[in-house]
Amino acid sequence: IEPNIKLTKGYLNRDWGFDKWQKGVNTLKNDYVFFQVSYGNQKILRNVINLHNVNFRNTCALLAKSDLYFGAHGGLSHAAAALNKKGVVIFGGWIDPLIVGYSFHNNIYVDIDGSPCGSRVICQHCKDCIKKIDLSNLKNLIINS
Repeated sequence: IEPNIKLTKGYLNRDWGFDKWQKGVNTLKNDYVFFQVSYGNQKILRNVINLHNVNFRNTCALLAKSDLYFGAHGGLSHAAAALNKKGVVIFGGWIDPLIVGYSFHNNIYVDIDGSPCGSRVICQHCKDCIKKIDLSNLKNLIINS
């Protein structure tokens, strides 16, 4: 699971919110084992196995042994695709998964007026899209991945 995003322009529009990631883990913790790789002072989810300060190459090695990637669109979602791993990937409304996503992933995209916006500054459109993402059916998304 990857709940953290880069804190730079554009990426903030992809932030689903740490509390929502935690809710997803809490909902499924009895059915799945979650691994989170973190570095620096990134937030660490509860009810996960956290591996701290693991580099990208070793993270990919761990991902290769995993069943599924669950996280935001970014480097690890592309690594999961390269490793032919299933995925549940949060896109929001910033960029369309038809452009950078993978057909064998469950891509969560909000297609409202203005999507995809691609804004490099925090925008209301992206906030509205993120608010619309409700993964109450997360277990079904994972099972059907």
